[in-house]
Amino acid sequence: MVVAVIADIVASRAAQDRDAVQREIEAAAREVERVRPRAVQEWWPTFSDEFQAVYRTVEDALVATLHLQLALPEGVGCRFGIGVGDIVPVESLLADRIQDGPGWWAARSAIDHANELDKGRLPGVRSWFAVHESEPEALRERVPVVNAYLLLRDQVVADMNPRARRATYDTWRGLQQKEIAAKEGITQAAVSQAINKPLVRALRLGARGLADG
Repeated sequence: MVVAVIADIVASRAAQDRDAVQREIEAAAREVERVRPRAVQEWWPTFSDEFQAVYRTVEDALVATLHLQLALPEGVGCRFGIGVGDIVPVESLLADRIQDGPGWWAARSAIDHANELDKGRLPGVRSWFAVHESEPEALRERVPVVNAYLLLRDQVVADMNPRARRATYDTWRGLQQKEIAAKEGITQAAVSQAINKPLVRALRLGARGLADG
């Protein structure tokens, strides 16, 4: 069992500079993995506006997708489908890496559902979690709990202003408040205020708990 993750770029067709958006997402994904390398297969672009990665645990996938959300520059967003299930290689004469299997089917179902929620009653939803029916019941029982976390997590991130997202991400990757203040051109007190709002602190503590777990 592994955890497959599909990401797509939100509103990619509306991007004024599609090449720049691609570079920014790839740079952010590399930085997330550099700071906390947990991917079994690191992010790679597949086709159109999609990326894929594979993680060993659900917790690693949750932390990585959160940090990638925070790391993305202003105006650039990704949607994530996180799926649990087996992944199998497919032989090809034309490509180096083709995979299929229940893990990817679950991830595809999850990202489609996240898209429906975002365009429906819950704008701002960026993530969803699914476990393939072939997996043990104990894993499938985790689905409602994980999705409850993702719904709240995504709304907290959506409500953060770009500076707060950047400061929270920089805190996670080890920068001190005075370094963040210099980078942002603001006071250290402003950084402290941004990252210590109750919901932001809860987001950070939740991610820390997942990472430690």
